[in-house]
Amino acid sequence: MLLFMLIVYGMNLLTLTVFTKQSFQSLNVRTGFFGIINFLQFYLFYIWTVPVFLKSRNWIQFLLRALPVLCGFILLKYLLSVQIFPKIMLYQGYRYDTVSRARIEIYTTFWQFFRDGIWTGLIILLAALALRLFIEWLREDKRRSQLRQQMQQAESGFLKMQLNSHFLINSLNSIYSLALVGSPEVVPANKTLAHLLSYMVDQPNDVDYRSPIRDEINYLCDFIKLQRLRTGCEAGIIANFSNELPDKQIAPMLLVAFVENAFKHGITNQPDHPVRIDLLGDNNVLHFSVFNQRSKYNKDKTGGIGLENVKKRLQLIYPDKHHLTITETPTTYFCNLSINW
Repeated sequence: MLLFMLIVYGMNLLTLTVFTKQSFQSLNVRTGFFGIINFLQFYLFYIWTVPVFLKSRNWIQFLLRALPVLCGFILLKYLLSVQIFPKIMLYQGYRYDTVSRARIEIYTTFWQFFRDGIWTGLIILLAALALRLFIEWLREDKRRSQLRQQMQQAESGFLKMQLNSHFLINSLNSIYSLALVGSPEVVPANKTLAHLLSYMVDQPNDVDYRSPIRDEINYLCDFIKLQRLRTGCEAGIIANFSNELPDKQIAPMLLVAFVENAFKHGITNQPDHPVRIDLLGDNNVLHFSVFNQRSKYNKDKTGGIGLENVKKRLQLIYPDKHHLTITETPTTYFCNLSINW
């Protein structure tokens, strides 16, 4: 408001056509001194009258607060005009008396001043109401934004928790399969699982959090290693992770669902039908794809929530910044994901 007053003062100064002592004095009194009084009236409306009305929507209470301020400042400005600045604020000119031929000065009467003051006060009141509404809107918008962010974080955490539990069940089943046949790979598999779980636990649920892409690649490599230990077939999985990826970040544990889906529904122990995983990218786009031959025996007993959840996470974390295509045939399954990071 003070900045606005300075702007108004400057604009009135620029409109002066005659630079005299009287014109500068009139500018300082009308725009400067009485401008400060109008600002005090605005501030009182802003902190005392308008907030109560916005909270209660009670018109009677609003009038009981607005009218005393309005009338009180009109009276104050009139008394100052009469006692200190009559020539500047009240003097309108003069007229000649036709009988005595005397020049009679004409001044604004109280009721004329009051009428003009009502309109000025109403404009000030509307300005205070408009500013208060705008600030309340900004606060409400910020609150809604924070609430939306909290909801997104909660939803992201819930979806990731489902993915984690889904992954844990399948990993434990894989290690259990190794233990049943007395495989010596149980111990390495346990260590690999420990690394995977440690990484999972360390990731926050913040929807804005991003993990270094290299950490995600290491996570995927451990996941693939665990699968190879279970199947005992190195050539059943071909992973091609580019060494020329830029130093970028990605939402954690977003890609593993596609790999896990290929392991559950694909053939991972036949070199002639390998699961193929490719990851490459540049400074603008990350490209990730998974291809597998479909197996009619490996079905998801936990309900197939993995891919559905990762689709929801993509919509939540990368809205309008990703493109996912899934191509299915009776014998093959192909996922292709691109993310604009």
